Formats: sequence, C-alpha cells, structure tokens
Amino acid sequence: MTDIEQTVEKDRRLIDARLRRELRRGSEVPTRLAAAMRYAVLGPGKRIRPVLTLEAFRAAGGRDLAAVLPFCAGIEFIHTFSLIHDDLPSMDDDDFRRGRPSLHRKFDEATAILAADGLFAFAFELFSRAPGPAERKLGATHVISRAVGPSGMTGGQMLDLISQARSAKSGVRSQESRVLATHRKKTAEFIAAAVTAGAVLGGAAPAVQRKLAQAGLAPGMLFQMTDDLLDAEQASEADRATMVWALGTARTTDRAASEAMKSEKLFRSLGTAYEVLAGFPGIVLHRRS
Repeated sequence: MTDIEQTVEKDRRLIDARLRRELRRGSEVPTRLAAAMRYAVLGPGKRIRPVLTLEAFRAAGGRDLAAVLPFCAGIEFIHTFSLIHDDLPSMDDDDFRRGRPSLHRKFDEATAILAADGLFAFAFELFSRAPGPAERKLGATHVISRAVGPSGMTGGQMLDLISQARSAKSGVRSQESRVLATHRKKTAEFIAAAVTAGAVLGGAAPAVQRKLAQAGLAPGMLFQMTDDLLDAEQASEADRATMVWALGTARTTDRAASEAMKSEKLFRSLGTAYEVLAGFPGIVLHRRS
C-alpha cells in the first residue's frame, strides 16, 4: 500500500465509525426502517465521496474534525439514497448491490423508498447541526444540494432513463455527447461537490473553491468510466448507455487515463497540501472493484 492509499484507508475507517454512530437511531425510528437504513449504508462501500470531503477539508486548513465528519456522513447517506433509487424496479431494476441483495430485495420496495427518503432528509439534519461557522456550513450545504437536485444528480437520473430508450440510428458523436452529459450530472457533479464542500468547511478562499470544483469533475467522470469498464462484461449492462457502449473498451480506457492525468495536474497546481487529492485519480483509475 502506498502512503496515499494508507491515508485513504484510515479515512475510510474513521468515516465508517461515524456512519455507525449516526445510524444508532432510538425508539423514535421504526425498527424496520432503521434496519433498512443500516443495511443500505453499512454494507461494503468505498466511501470515495466522504473521503474526498475529509481530505479537501484538511488541505484547505481545516483541523476540527467535528466540523466535517457530519458532512462526510451526510454525503455518504445521500450517495446511498441515490443507489437505493437506482436499484428500484422503476429505475435500473437491479437485484444486487455491492455483492448483496439490493435493498428492495432484502426488505421490500416500499421500505426501500422510505429508507432512501429517510437517509436523504437525515443528511441535511446532520449538515444543519454540525458545529462550525454558519456561513461555511451554509456554503457547503448549498454546494451539495445544488449537485443532487434537478440540475444535478436528479436530472442525470432522468437523462439516464431517457437514454435507455435510445435510437439505434444515433451516431457515435451523439451517443458520446449524451452519455457524457448523463455521467456529468448523475455522478461527476456530486463528487465535485464533495470536494468543494470539504474545502468550504476548511476555509478555502473562493478562488480555490472554484478551482477545486473544476478539479473535482475530472475524478467524477473518471470514476464513472472505470465503473463502465468494470461492468462491461455483465449481461445486465448490455443495453445500457455507457461510455463503453458509446466508444468501445479501448477508447474508454484511453479517455479514463486522460481524465486521471487531468485531475492529478489540477490538484497538484494547488500546492503540496493537496497531495492526497492529487493521488486519488490514480487509485480510481487502477481499481478492480
């Protein structure tokens, strides 16, 4: 393991502990709902988004982890909410998630919807009661909410549904453009928001925040491309509008490598404090799961 990989692993353990703590719900939450929320969140997960938030916070000069860990947990809750929705019969209709039955298969569809709704709302509760300067919390919350709203993740999910009814006559350029737009909204903008929110909470200057928003899009696109490459052999992905479907494996691999290089350069341009973030694209590029 490299030093950066060791740092990421330590971050992941810290975030997992926080997630378990936040999901210890009392008697006010129905038992079945609490169990479904825990099942969805606490299964195997890379915690990429909250790790990026934590490292951006540190790079920007943040020191009090109590100010950022509620945001790390909330960001993972929002990500899990999106995965639960993705798997529903009305969306992607997936029976498995992270090697286990998807939530609506483990419990039932109604419970899955309510668990997702609960996690989404709980995330903003965590944001609101996190300690720290109010203007930083408000700024980070704005960045996140915009990235997951109708012009971001929600809009990306809509584009994904539309693209599944694609025309066989559409050309490669049209296919590529449509898939890139979907990936940007559905995946990349939330990952970029996770980076930017951490920097806002850490006190980064507005110019740095803007540069990080740009830098964060590249690993977001990269992550989706590596997902598409890893999923390419699965029969369930054969009819989905992915980068591999639009460009083929070789061109998608080349594009992923290009995005990794672009992202690394952008993070390195911000200075040595962003060294861990600069090493992150390489980890994503070479992941095997």
